[in-house]
Amino acid sequence: MKPERKWFRMRRAGRKKKPLVVQPIKCVVMLSSDEEHDCIVAEKKENKQLNRIMEFADNNNLIPMKIFRRGIFGRRLSDEVFYKAVRYMRAGKADALVVTNLDAISDGVADSYLKVGIVREAGFRLFSVDEKEPKLYLYEPPKRGDIQ
Repeated sequence: MKPERKWFRMRRAGRKKKPLVVQPIKCVVMLSSDEEHDCIVAEKKENKQLNRIMEFADNNNLIPMKIFRRGIFGRRLSDEVFYKAVRYMRAGKADALVVTNLDAISDGVADSYLKVGIVREAGFRLFSVDEKEPKLYLYEPPKRGDIQ
């Protein structure tokens, strides 16, 4: 007789990985679900995202300062919530933006490049639970004072 295998014991639970940042960083959390009709379902999806983001933040020395929720807003109002988060960071209250994945804040590839570019141009960092810290190969021109 073979012993019965327990699949849940075979996972590598509790394995510590190196955090993404060494020094603690204040961050803004942005939640967004694809639900546009039922606000209760949207809130449940956002709460699941929040649990994943909080676990990610604890493991990577990120300190959430404020949570922005999209709710059942359409795409235009979702963009306004994103720009409100960027303005909050520009006010000096946070240094990074944390999302579940880039699809949560963008429509497609072009929109995700735009939003990552806006965050990086403002001098902040963007973290994603699924993609860690997306490096989208953006050309960053030198500042005006750096050109000789």
